[in-house]
Amino acid sequence: MNCPNCGEEITDEEATFCTKCGNPLETQPKSSDLVLAAAILTIIAAAFTAGMGYSAIYQYNYWSTSLTPPIPPEVLGFLIFGIPSIIASAFAIAGAIFMLKRKYIILSMLGVILPLVSVVVTYVTIYQNDLLTPMTGLGFTGTLLLSQISIIIFSILSAILVYKSKDEFT
Repeated sequence: MNCPNCGEEITDEEATFCTKCGNPLETQPKSSDLVLAAAILTIIAAAFTAGMGYSAIYQYNYWSTSLTPPIPPEVLGFLIFGIPSIIASAFAIAGAIFMLKRKYIILSMLGVILPLVSVVVTYVTIYQNDLLTPMTGLGFTGTLLLSQISIIIFSILSAILVYKSKDEFT
């Protein structure tokens, strides 16, 4: 690297001033691809979260129109975890956008954490309302399990990457 003022060769890569003329050296922040990887993982987690929410709302609509009144109260459980999943996916996408802009680390982390919260809400709702009965079928249960595991993995990896690259955020 050379001094932009006097042209002196600077051998110390971490120097902030030229040793000959004293001119401050422009140091460009080292950008890494960690933030990009975190944003991509967050978008993937958001897609799984939105899919889980859509699937729950679809199940609610199907069972609430298929069953004759009175509709069992556990059918409402689909809405209880479907709507928070959709909201969490919207926050995750917004968090990923903030990650790509390298701004607002708190909102970026919120976008990573809310899909994890939706997984917990989903699990508690399913457990409390006993939604994993033969009424929902094995396909729905398998979809939920795949989605939850994927969301957990992608969100945790994304959180680690955002934390490691926190210095890049303004």
